[in-house]
Amino acid sequence: MGVCLGAALLLIIEGSVSLTLMGGLALGALPGLIGWMVRPREGHGAILLVVWAIACAFAMAMNGGVSGPLAMWAAAPLLASVALGGLWRDGATMSFAAFTGVAMIQAAGQAGPMPTGLDSLFAALIASGVALAGGAAALMIRGPRPAAPELRLAAAPPPRPPGQTGLELEARRNLEARKALEAQLAEAEAARIEAQADARGKMRFLANMSHELRTPLNAIMGFSDIMRSRLFGDLPGRYADYPELIHEAGRHLLDLINDVLDMSKIEADKFELHVEDFDVREPVNAALRILQIQAHEAGVNLRGVLPSEPLDVRADPRAIKQMVLNLVSNAVKFTPPPGSVTVTVQAVEGVLELVVADTGVGIAPEDLVRLGRPYEQAGDSAARAGGTGLGLSLVKAFAGLHQGDMTMESRLGEGTAVTLRLPVLVPAEAATGAATAI
Repeated sequence: MGVCLGAALLLIIEGSVSLTLMGGLALGALPGLIGWMVRPREGHGAILLVVWAIACAFAMAMNGGVSGPLAMWAAAPLLASVALGGLWRDGATMSFAAFTGVAMIQAAGQAGPMPTGLDSLFAALIASGVALAGGAAALMIRGPRPAAPELRLAAAPPPRPPGQTGLELEARRNLEARKALEAQLAEAEAARIEAQADARGKMRFLANMSHELRTPLNAIMGFSDIMRSRLFGDLPGRYADYPELIHEAGRHLLDLINDVLDMSKIEADKFELHVEDFDVREPVNAALRILQIQAHEAGVNLRGVLPSEPLDVRADPRAIKQMVLNLVSNAVKFTPPPGSVTVTVQAVEGVLELVVADTGVGIAPEDLVRLGRPYEQAGDSAARAGGTGLGLSLVKAFAGLHQGDMTMESRLGEGTAVTLRLPVLVPAEAATGAATAI
C-alpha cells in the first residue's frame, strides 16, 4: 500500500495525473488509513464500512463512474470487512450499494469525465494495487483461524493429578443425580398439568350434565305436586301413595344434583357468593325446621342453641343454610335412636362459631383424615349408598369461600362434633346476648 501511495505522490509532483483523479484516489484510500491508525472499537466497524462505501462512491463518480479507472474502489468495503472480522456480509452489502449507486449516477449522466491516456492507466493500477494490498494485509492481520472446537475436545485430556479421582467420580455422580431429579420433576409437572386438564374436563362434564338433569327432574316434581294436591280429583287407592314417593325421590335426586353442580362450580372457581347482611339465626332456624321431620322419623332429638338477640353477619345466606343442612343431615343419618343432635351458634373471639354435635356412632381415625375431600365417605357400604360424599366437602368449600375453616372431632361410639369458624360478623354487632335453647 505504501509503494502505491508513493507512486501516486510522485505522479502528482511530476504533474502527470490530474488533481480530480488523484483526489478520487485519496478519497477512496483515506477511510482505510484512518481505520488502520484508529483501529475502530467493537460495534464501530459497520460505521467505518458505511463511510468507506460513501467515499469510494464519490471517488468513482468523480472519475468516469463504474467504467472509470477507480471502479476497483467499489470492492474496498468488502475487503475491509475481512480485517474487521464477522462483518463480511455488511462489507458485501456496502460494496454492492456503492457500485449500484454510482452506476445509477452514471446512467443519469451526472458522473465526472472519463480520464484518458496514462492518467487513467496509472490511476487504475494504483486503485487496484491499494485495494488488493489492503485485502492481503487484512488476511495477514487476522492470521490463521483457530482449530475447530470439536478437534480441541477430541484431543486427549491431560493426565489427572493424583488424589482427584474420587472427587471427580463424586462430582459426576452428583451431576447424574441432579439430571435424574430434574427429569423426574419435569415428568411430575407434565403429569400435574395433564391431571388438571382432566379434572377441568370432568368438572365441565358434571356441570353440563347437572344442568341437563335438573330440567326434566323439575318437571317430574311439578307433576308429582299436582298429583299430591289432587288438583284434578282423587287417585285410585293403589296409586294414592305414588305421588308422595315420586316427590320424595325427586327431591333427594335434586339435592344430589345440586351438590354435584355446586362442587363443580367451586372446583372450577366459578362459584360466586351473594353476600349480604342478615341475622344468622334465620337461615339456621330454616334448616332446622326442614330437618325436624327427618330427625323425628329417625328417633333423634334435634335442637338448636342460638343467641337470644340478633347476630348479624355479612355472608351468603344460602351457603350458611346449606352448610347447616349438610352437617345436620349427616349427624341425623349416623345417630341411632334415642340419640341427639345439637346445633350451637355463637360469637367467639370476634368470629362466628357454628357447632353441630351428635351422639352418634362416631368416625374412625383413618376415615376422619379423608373426610372433607370430594367424594370421600365414611362408614360401611350401606351408609355410603345414601349420598355422593360431597356434603362435608361442600361445607369445607363454603367455609373457605368465607375465609373460614372447618374442624372435626370424633370418637367411635361417642359421637362427632363439627365446628365452623367464619370471620363474617358485622363489627357493630359482634357482641351477642345469652344463648337460648329452641
